[in-house]
Amino acid sequence: MRRLAWPLILLLPLLAGIHFFAHEQAWEQRREYRRTLDAGYVLPSRFIRVFALEHKGVMANYLLLKTMNFYGDRVMHQEQLSEEDWHYIVSSLDAVTDLDPRFLDPYIFGVTLLTWEAGMIEEANRLLEKGMEHRSHDWQMPFFLGFNHFYFLQDFATGAEYLMQASRLPESPNFLPNLAARLSYYGQRTGSAIVFLQTLLLQTADEGLRASLERRLLALQRADLIEQAVARFKDEQGRLPEKAQELLEGGYLEEMPEDPYGGQWVLLPGGRVFSTSRFVVEPEPDLPQDLE
Repeated sequence: MRRLAWPLILLLPLLAGIHFFAHEQAWEQRREYRRTLDAGYVLPSRFIRVFALEHKGVMANYLLLKTMNFYGDRVMHQEQLSEEDWHYIVSSLDAVTDLDPRFLDPYIFGVTLLTWEAGMIEEANRLLEKGMEHRSHDWQMPFFLGFNHFYFLQDFATGAEYLMQASRLPESPNFLPNLAARLSYYGQRTGSAIVFLQTLLLQTADEGLRASLERRLLALQRADLIEQAVARFKDEQGRLPEKAQELLEGGYLEEMPEDPYGGQWVLLPGGRVFSTSRFVVEPEPDLPQDLE
């Protein structure tokens, strides 16, 4: 038995190497396949209703889970979503909310994904407007519509109107009336965006989306920290700093906080802070085959 054991022990590293090589080759083939794979077609909801019969809620849950898995798979493997992918997600969420228009999860998933990740503000607003129609008791629908108008569209007056509408609905947070007044007076402020993201995080159960929102929240909190230092500098010096280094030299910041997206902070006119990363995760570049 001992004579047989030694050859097996020597053979194990070779078998492990073959397994690792085969695994890498299979993974590369899968990546190439996913790059060329279309997102798929979503049947119009009027046909899905016929197939679902009396199980429309079950079908809505299934379609939403399928959509979330589609997005999660792309993110997990660091694959950028194409324009067709995003339109598939929009169509799928539209079908889900047609089947069950009172279903909260697709509205939260949609407003998170379509605004922050895809920049599809109009599509997100259309989804939220449907939510307002069918969830008229829910303060979250006008709340997120207000934020989208305020932050992304820079339509402060409309944003404030939506927030005031949300503040009049049952169980809405007490801070909404003051926030609406603040937004209509001050306009676009990083600190207010932090409030919105914190509220959105409370409603988000998907771990992948939570991780994305938490990173963006951290980036905004650090930008807000720098903006507060800029405001103190202006109050004391009577001018805005020209470079971020002046904040360190003057003791307004102990250290420059890192951008969690890896960018560099830039001071803009008016005291705003900008990051060269634009708060976007850059995908890892594909390595040449001889280096993989």
